Amino acid sequence: MRRIRDFMPATLSVGVRPMLGIVAATSRDVAWLLPRDPRDATPGLLPRPAQLSFQYQGHLVVLHGNAERAQQGCVAFHANREGRIDNLRESPRLDVQLTVRVSAGGTTVETRTINVSAGGALLEGTTFGPRDGAVEVAIQMPQDGGEVHARGIIVRTLPEGTGIRFTDIDPAARDTLDSMVLSIRAALARRFAERASREDAARGR
Repeated sequence: MRRIRDFMPATLSVGVRPMLGIVAATSRDVAWLLPRDPRDATPGLLPRPAQLSFQYQGHLVVLHGNAERAQQGCVAFHANREGRIDNLRESPRLDVQLTVRVSAGGTTVETRTINVSAGGALLEGTTFGPRDGAVEVAIQMPQDGGEVHARGIIVRTLPEGTGIRFTDIDPAARDTLDSMVLSIRAALARRFAERASREDAARGR
């Protein structure tokens, strides 16, 4: 299985130009990479056909596709059909606790997210209703970013919480969630990139 893990190193090649990067996020056949060197000129060449290479279980995997510039200084690589990123989620997910109001069956309760994406959320608690039950959520964004509202259905109940899939979310709200998730993931990827650079310097590369 050609799996790309979050925050692993990967190399994006545009023509003969390699860009060393750290995987910030994945979803379906898209991988978002943060250049290890913020001065790397590769993003300025995009959009263009590209290759993505990485190590998986000791083997070199090369995927073919197209790359384009993305938010938060990242590059988005879209794999062709013959090479899959193998993340079935439609949107990148982030483990984060945000206050959320959940309305279902005529009652409203306040809880927190365990993780969230533009496609749904895992909520603390298991008393929001049966599987396939309809819910409405209002998620409080960090740093006074307002609220994101969405309708959804319960897709699973786990010991740790309840999984909600959004069925009706405003495009602007979806973009707000996507932007938040990628912003935090890019910041984490930047830490991995800085650590890798320090390790390379220590090895005298």
